[in-house]
Amino acid sequence: MKKLTFFNHKGGVGKTTLTVSVADALADLGLRVLLIDADPQCNLTSYYLDEHLLDELLGESGTDDGGTIWSAIKPVVDGKGGVRKFDLYEVREDKIWLCPGDVLLADYEEELPAAWTGSFARKERDYDVTCVLHDMAEEMAARYEVDIVLFDIGPNVGPLNRSILLGSDAFITPVAADLFSLRALSTVGRSVDRWIRDWATIRSLASPVAQKRLLKGTPVYLGYVTSAYKVFSGRSSTKPHEFWERKIAPRVKDRVVDVLGAIHPSFVPYSPQNKLAAIKNFHSIVWRRKPRTAGWQSGSFAVM
Repeated sequence: MKKLTFFNHKGGVGKTTLTVSVADALADLGLRVLLIDADPQCNLTSYYLDEHLLDELLGESGTDDGGTIWSAIKPVVDGKGGVRKFDLYEVREDKIWLCPGDVLLADYEEELPAAWTGSFARKERDYDVTCVLHDMAEEMAARYEVDIVLFDIGPNVGPLNRSILLGSDAFITPVAADLFSLRALSTVGRSVDRWIRDWATIRSLASPVAQKRLLKGTPVYLGYVTSAYKVFSGRSSTKPHEFWERKIAPRVKDRVVDVLGAIHPSFVPYSPQNKLAAIKNFHSIVWRRKPRTAGWQSGSFAVM
């Protein structure tokens, strides 16, 4: 089982859309996929889940009957037990399952800075809090026999995303062809570099027994996917997108690939071929909604 995260702290680059599309593509190849909505905004969950069911789920997430990501990790965060099991939502028959997101994941994120500091001091509880999302993912993946876990995360470089990235096997950067996405790449590279180095220190301080259960801290950079949203600004947007598109590859190499490669070449195994795909604009992606389980709908994507 592998864990893959789509990560860019710049918002509006199509992370959730790409996550859903990749999940369907992997399912078409015969793989079993677990989707984990680790963004407190719950966009991935909102895509699949009827709003009335989502409202009910969020209202019960802090109870013993809860069925969200927060419901699963709350006992660990509260220091009152292990990861709580609940039935996941089958959003594509025998192929894709969803762990719903929760706005209360923001409460968990508030605990993470202290847990990070405590991990340097080799405190077991702080290890538990830092690693709990991946402990949860591995339990769910084993129970549903999935081949790959896809994390959909929020647009930031905060402690929640740090923990998710450090436990992932690999990550992909969705990038829009615009100035702000280009600028954000610098922060992506610096942040991941710092997280990897700091976590390596935490692992080196841990006992041999503790090291076996800690996050691996070795997320491989697979590359980036570009997109160009159609912007109605009273003038053609094609040329500006082409202008920024040409600047993305050298910026990725300079600010992400070279930075992570300086830690070890194994972090960037596909360099210099880091561009994975390009989507001209998300208006070209059309979903056809298909009924799934009761109260749920999923979509398969077709590029027109």
